[in-house]
Parts: sequence; structure tokens; C-alpha cells
Amino acid sequence: MTTTRSKIRSVLPAIALGAAMAALGAGCAEVAPATAPAAGTTAQAAPHIWDCGLVSSGSPSKYVCNGKVYTTFQLAKIRLDEIKKYESGK
Repeated sequence: MTTTRSKIRSVLPAIALGAAMAALGAGCAEVAPATAPAAGTTAQAAPHIWDCGLVSSGSPSKYVCNGKVYTTFQLAKIRLDEIKKYESGK
């Protein structure tokens, strides 16, 4: 019984390291946009959070995009407005 416990204890760090690496790797997955820009529009009309620099990690977090400071909520609203505009065809 003692040998079983020592075997489990020797394997646990490897399992923990593997789980941590899998969790970190999953956060790096890139997601393709759901909609493509309409013909004649620019692909980067609204700023994406991953193209901006983090200014403050408070609540809400603040980012600098194209020289302007936005909160996460403002960036989300801009993106949603762009999607609505695209879907309406305007």
C-alpha cells in the first residue's frame, strides 16, 4: 500500500503540469469572426480588443486603440453595433 501511494505522489506533479499547459494552450486559440465585412468597407472599421494595448486591468479594464481609450464595455458595444450595421445591409 505504501508503494502505491508513493507511485501516485510521484505522478501527481506531471499530471498537474500537463493540466496547466493544456489550460494555457486553450486560451491561445484564435476564433474567426462570424461575419465578413461588406464589399467596399474596411475590415478594421471597429477596433478589436486583441489589437489594442491594455492600460488598466481594473473593473472595467481599459484599452488604447488607435490613440483612444476604451473600456471593455465600449469595445463590445462598438463591435455589436458594427455587426448590426452589417446585418441590416447599411
